[in-house]
Amino acid sequence: MFASDSSGEDRLHGTSDGSAANIIDHEELWASVTLDDIRAARERIMPHLHRTPLLSSATLSRMTTTELSLKAETFQRTGSFKARGALNAMLQLSPEARERGVITLSAGNHGQGLAFAASMVGSKAVVFMPESAVPTKVDAIRAYGAEARFAPRMDLVYAAMDAYRAEHGLTFVSPFADPAIIAGQGVVGLEILEDMPDVEAVVVPVGGGGLISGVALAIKHQRPDVKIIGVEPETACVVRRSLDSGKLETLNGGTTIADGLAAPFAAELTQSIIGHYVDNVVLVTDAEIQQAMQTIIERCKIVVEPAGAASVAALLSGKAGIPAGTKTVAILSGGNVDREKLKTLL
Repeated sequence: MFASDSSGEDRLHGTSDGSAANIIDHEELWASVTLDDIRAARERIMPHLHRTPLLSSATLSRMTTTELSLKAETFQRTGSFKARGALNAMLQLSPEARERGVITLSAGNHGQGLAFAASMVGSKAVVFMPESAVPTKVDAIRAYGAEARFAPRMDLVYAAMDAYRAEHGLTFVSPFADPAIIAGQGVVGLEILEDMPDVEAVVVPVGGGGLISGVALAIKHQRPDVKIIGVEPETACVVRRSLDSGKLETLNGGTTIADGLAAPFAAELTQSIIGHYVDNVVLVTDAEIQQAMQTIIERCKIVVEPAGAASVAALLSGKAGIPAGTKTVAILSGGNVDREKLKTLL
């Protein structure tokens, strides 16, 4: 199916095998977050956060046959991009909502981001996680002053979280399907365009889709010719499956080493934005993610978690479909990896 961007040009949103996809687009939700929202988010949050570097890599450029740079969100506060959206959301809550406190579900990085943001505004936070959550992520959430609670599996976390929210009157801050979250993550896209005005392609790890939604909005509104490619693990791909089926899919029990990309479900808002602005979402294997992670650590000296390496995995494997010589940015979305897990992955 074809969708029209802000310039009136049409783009084909293909499925993982290149065929056309059904797009969830109820009431044009893709238009509910704007470039002005992202710019306002930058003014709101960046006095408190890091402007992360864009790092070139001759070795990875050669290995991927692109002119590749890495947007190192590994160096953001809390170790991932999640602090951007979480802080933007917390700063816009009413005083009453801040007083009651907030709640969320997370594999770890959004939980850390929200715990950090809640501490910044003097609010309490509760984070529901799967029992398999990375111990260092749990420790960091608690270190920021939040409470960590658990459900047996990621696909059971939302129900447990929602029951607790209703009982205690807390405000739910979505990991990805919230306009304030998306606008905050979109600041990454603004920074990429400022640092590389002639960028031709951006490759983004995808969990629930908040990061790629914000990045695509920020970039496509200014440079609609830039290709935006999302990357999910083969075994945890609710966004790709939802694009293919035309309905909102849930995690079907699959596991992946990229715990940060194993979103429990797809959401209407993010799917609408992705369907309208993103050029493709491709799938990579855990083996490809692991190899990319090893390569980034060995050749670029950046500690990246598996989820953060997915973008480079799509480029190294050729699955991103980026032509040779393209000026490309791969987002390294986070670096929160447990030391024991890191040993096994290396």
